[in-house]
Amino acid sequence: MPSPLLVTFVQATILNAISNVLAQLIDQRNNKTPFTLNTLALLQFLAYGILIVAPNFYWQRALESRYPGFPTRAELSNAFSARSLKSLFSPRSWLSVFSRFRRDVSLPSHKDKEKHVQWVPAPTSGLHSFVMKFLFDQTAASIVNLVLFVVIINLLKGESLAKSWDLVVLDFRPLMSARLKYRPVVSVLMYTIIPVDRRVVFGSACGVIWGIYLSLYAGV
Repeated sequence: MPSPLLVTFVQATILNAISNVLAQLIDQRNNKTPFTLNTLALLQFLAYGILIVAPNFYWQRALESRYPGFPTRAELSNAFSARSLKSLFSPRSWLSVFSRFRRDVSLPSHKDKEKHVQWVPAPTSGLHSFVMKFLFDQTAASIVNLVLFVVIINLLKGESLAKSWDLVVLDFRPLMSARLKYRPVVSVLMYTIIPVDRRVVFGSACGVIWGIYLSLYAGV
């Protein structure tokens, strides 16, 4: 039986191929030229997609291991109640969240080491796990994925590493702005109903339009 990573590789590659072919079709139609498949551009985009599957696959597993579980219906109902929404803007509520975050990520104290007490992370609710995974996905994961996209695509096109980094500086803001228009919705679905080993494929499926945008943006 194929491993979850191999299944993810195959499914994500097929979806990336679809998005790139559609991007070429849209680009050539806008330029009013007969459709001709640019095989080199397709292979470059597929190579980029293959290279980032494994890091994203294991990133999702690591996130789920650190912040396991889904928010329950009761937690979601309580979180979106009128009272909870009102308290969202209270400084006291933000101090409480910050304190809890510090407790979750804090290392064992010196006294604990002396007493040989085994340190374990504080238990978290499904809602807290969802919030943390959502925040990491919108910040760290988004930044790393966009930088990798610009660097890898341009290296595959024959640019130097220095030139690729210059393009990261130039392209990062518009790419991040475009990503934030769709990724939050994908993240909400991923971290509430999608199993961890299906998240990369789900992201690729939801990201076919995003893949078209990236292909058109990169000219591949």
